[in-house]
Order: sequence, then C-alpha cells, then structure tokens
Amino acid sequence: MFYLAYLKAELIRRIGKTLIIAAGLAIASAIIIAIISTSQGLSNSQKTVLNPLENVGTDILVSRSVENKKMSSLDATTSAELASENRVTTDLSKLGDAGDSFSLDTFMSGTMLTFASSETKKLTSDLVKEYASGLILTVTYQEGKIPEITAEFKTGGEKFEIPGVTPMTDAERAAVDAARQKAMDALKAKGIDPQSEEGRKAVRDAEQAATPERFKGAGSTFTAPTRTYRQTLETPQTDIKTESYTIAGVDTSKTDIGLILPSQITEGTYFKVAGQAVINISYAQKNNLKVGGKITINGKELPIVGIVDPKLYTNTADIYVPLADLQTIAGKADRINVILIKATDAKAVDATSEKIAGLFAGANVTNSKDTASKVTGSLMDATGLMNRFIGLVSVIIILAAFIIVSLITVFSVNKRTQEIGTLKAIGWKNSSIVRQIFLENLVIGVFGAILGIGLGIGAIVLLNYFNISFSANVASSNTLQGLSGMMRGFGGGPQAAASSSSTGTTANLKLNVGLDHLILLIGAAVAIVGSVVAGLIASFRASKMKPQEALRQL
Repeated sequence: MFYLAYLKAELIRRIGKTLIIAAGLAIASAIIIAIISTSQGLSNSQKTVLNPLENVGTDILVSRSVENKKMSSLDATTSAELASENRVTTDLSKLGDAGDSFSLDTFMSGTMLTFASSETKKLTSDLVKEYASGLILTVTYQEGKIPEITAEFKTGGEKFEIPGVTPMTDAERAAVDAARQKAMDALKAKGIDPQSEEGRKAVRDAEQAATPERFKGAGSTFTAPTRTYRQTLETPQTDIKTESYTIAGVDTSKTDIGLILPSQITEGTYFKVAGQAVINISYAQKNNLKVGGKITINGKELPIVGIVDPKLYTNTADIYVPLADLQTIAGKADRINVILIKATDAKAVDATSEKIAGLFAGANVTNSKDTASKVTGSLMDATGLMNRFIGLVSVIIILAAFIIVSLITVFSVNKRTQEIGTLKAIGWKNSSIVRQIFLENLVIGVFGAILGIGLGIGAIVLLNYFNISFSANVASSNTLQGLSGMMRGFGGGPQAAASSSSTGTTANLKLNVGLDHLILLIGAAVAIVGSVVAGLIASFRASKMKPQEALRQL
C-alpha cells in the first residue's frame, strides 16, 4: 500500500529526527525501568529485614527477654534468676597450681532467661501449626596461666567483753512472734498495709510490748580502739585472655522452622548427626574458620560441617550446634529460652500472639510488627527516600520526555508544510494526514521502546555489577549490657564480666535488582504512549493546514 511505502520513505529520509526522538523516548523508558526495578529491589531487601521471622518459617517468637530499661523494676525472684544465669565465677585455685595453663567456658543467657522445655506442652494445635525450640547463650571464654598471688597481714589479740543478757526462752520468742502476727492481722482488718510507715510502727510497738523487761534498755556502749591493717599483694603475673561469642542450640528435628534453616547454608551441609557445628558466615570469616575444621567448646571438640548465613536477624549467633548438645555442654539440661511458632491461622497472628502471651508467665511474645520497629540503617533510609520520591520523579521524567518529543514532532511537522499541502492538493483527506503522522510516531515509539528496554536491562545489569549494598541495624533480643552488677569476676569477686555480647546485628544486604516483565512493559508503554500522544497533537495541527497556504510557499 502506498501510505506504508511512503511511511518507510519518510522515516528513512528523516533518519536524524527519527533517531533523536527514539533516543529521547528510550532514555525516558530506561530511567523508568531502572527506578521502578531499583525500588522493587529495595522493597524486597527491606521485607527480608523487617520480617526476619518469615525468613525462618515463623510467625511468632516467644522468649523471656528482659529489657534493660526495666532492670531496676524487676521483682526479687526474676532479679535473682537473672543474676544466677549471668554470673561469671573464675576460682583460679580450683583450676590448678600457679603457673599451670587453663581454659574455661562460662555460659550466660544474657537478658533471655531460660525456662523448662516442658513449657512447650502448653501450645495447642488450635493456636500453633508447628513450633521449634532453641537455646541462645553468650559464652565467655578464658585461657591463660594461673597466677601466683600472696598476701601477708597481722592482727592484734585483744579481747572485748560485752555484758550478757539471758537469751529469750522459746516461750518468750513465741510470744513476740504471736504479738507481731496479731498486730499485722489487726492492721489488715483495718485496711492498713503492714509495710507502710504507720503499719511498721504499730508492729514495732506490739513487739516491744511483748519483749521481756530484761531486754528493754539492755546493752552496753563501747568504743573499739582504732586499728590500722596493711596488706601486701604481689602483682599477679598472668596472660589470661577473655573472649566472648554467642552460641545457639538448634532444634534439628525441624527443617522448615528454626533458628537456622538448611536453605541458609552457603557452604558445606546442615546438621546430619549430633556433635556437629555450623558457623555464622561473618564469624567464620573473622576467625578464619572453614568447613572441615574443628572448634572446641567447654573441652568438647566439634567438627565444622557448614557455614550459614542466618536470616533471623533479631536472634543470631556465631556458632550453631544441635540443641541437645548445647544443653549438655552448657549444663542446662531441658532448658530453652526461645520458641519459634508457626500460627495455625496465618491471618490472625496478632490474636494468636495475645493468646500465647497468656499461656506463659512473664513471656515476651514477638511478631513481625515488633521486629520491624527494631530496624534502622541505610537500607531503611534509602527505601523511605525511594518510596517518597519515586512517583514524583517518574512523573517529571515522563512529562519531560513527552514535552521534548512533542516539540520535536511539532517542529518537524511545521517544516513539512509544503509536503502536507501538496498531499492535500492531490486528494489526501485530513484523516489520511493524521494517519500518516500517527503511524510515523507509532513506529518511532515502538523503536524507542525496544531501545529503552535494552538500555533498562543494561542499567539493571550495571547496578548489579557494582554490588551495591545497604546496612540494616537490627536490635538484638539478647544482651549482657546492664548486667555487670549481677556478674562475678575472678575468684568470685564483685567484678563485671570482661566483655559483653553485642546489642544488635548489622545485616549487610546486597541490592539485587531483578528483571520483571511487567516493569519492562511499563517502560515500553511510556515510550509508545508518549510518542503516540505527541504524534496525535502534531497530526491534528497538520490536518488544519490549507493546501493554498502550503502551495503559496513553493
């Protein structure tokens, strides 16, 4: 057909204009493809960090973690338990003689208190589809030589006598106890707290009234002579070194839910039998540990069978071993401090979390909403910035491309005044003129779209080539900070542990920009639609030309 031959001739004859318009459309298309693809890559990375529970097949995580800001308000029982599980006692006298070499591992639960593994029996099938137990501990490792420490001191042999009083009889002591109890009962009956100032005074008065007369005013006052004691300690010569690392016991009976999964192994294999170790990839790189090597934990040597890139960012460890092995090595038989739960109803995770919290006294129940609030870093900043400006930037790019292409097309049509007038003079209708210019721009748009897809793919390949990475700082659920007052040092003295575990995990995530067919089609549509709209504007302008005006310029 004539108009197709004419279309081909016009595109080739005006090859410069064709290439310029196509290039402009291609650049706009490529930028749109690159921006949307990058945004999608950032969103995927963000999703990985914001919901680490999903990375290990989990909806809910249950623990007995204690927040640092609540340390001062703990009840006596919990405070004592926290101190007991995080005390480091190094009695050098029990490790050998002075000059002997020693090594010692001390296992601490940090702020994640342990509880009996039998507690999992409370989980019912109407709430929980599947669960896995775990035990995460911080290990303080010490090694060196036992130092020689000597001390010499002398005291006097003075004797001090205090006038004695006949001790209370059992009957008298019982009378005092009865008076105290009676006073407390009377206070409670009146609605007065026995521990209040008024209550304590009433109890003291009752005790005083029941105390035998011989004790009232009894006693003596004396001033002890001042004594100065001097103690000489030789400075201990030792090379004791202290290091800390985290270790986790994994429920190896589950492979689709747990602290780590087989799919996260980057080198080697997952656990096959008991007595094996899997190392966190960052810890392995830092300490030059490899598959086939061995590590020693509390005197037990374990072969390294795999390297893992753990995705449960809120609860990672340096070393992973089977749960039963860690319970034995650490002396924590049948103890765990974390339960990972897959909810029966995936759409009611919040409701399930509330019900599970009611099953465990003092439990800290965490789901994806809680973990998201713990994440900060450059990944979050970049994603937030991209989400805020992606729409605005895309609109600006599309408008700029459209305006440029429209101006070029209209300018080109204006230069074709004589040609269009001649076509009208020989019988071309307005519809034929519109069709001609429309088809020219459609072909240019398709060419620009193809070129834009190629440039967009090239931009994506280039972005991936540079291995752009972002960091996400995830607050850890387990820490030893704030526990120094509850720990013990060498010889049982009141010293803090030599080091403490990290307060969080920094996840370095590589930006992976993928090729999405829908995004490529969107980029192509931008080029085609932009060119077609510009062509329609120019063609309607051309259709209004009068043949006599065009022929007058011949």
